Amino acid sequence: MRIIDRLLHYLAQKKITAYSFERNCKVANGYLKKQQKGKGSVGSDILERIYKNYLDLNIIWLISGEGEMFVDKDSAAGRQVLAEKKQYYTKDEHLQYLAERIALLETSLADKEKIIALLEAQQLGKNKISKRN
Repeated sequence: MRIIDRLLHYLAQKKITAYSFERNCKVANGYLKKQQKGKGSVGSDILERIYKNYLDLNIIWLISGEGEMFVDKDSAAGRQVLAEKKQYYTKDEHLQYLAERIALLETSLADKEKIIALLEAQQLGKNKISKRN
């Protein structure tokens, strides 16, 4: 199995899209497809980016196929995965988060508009009472 095949297997296991991977590692769109078709090789600079961005991926496994796919959390070689844990979002997860955030903000805005309307009505009522006296 080639490095690219192991990388694709890892991405599939983590449900990370090609687009997300390419953005995280700052490589061109279509990089993974090109590598998969055998029209290039994974260079040391890309391996370094993978190592820095995917902390739970065992780089030795990626390069050689030896050992486990994921870094042992208890291992000193684990690069302090738990302390430096990164969160990866797929495109769909990111869109869902943004949609939820927008809905929350819209609800908050509607509530504030209701409060303003109630306060204005209350103030208007006070003004009417003071004019009568």
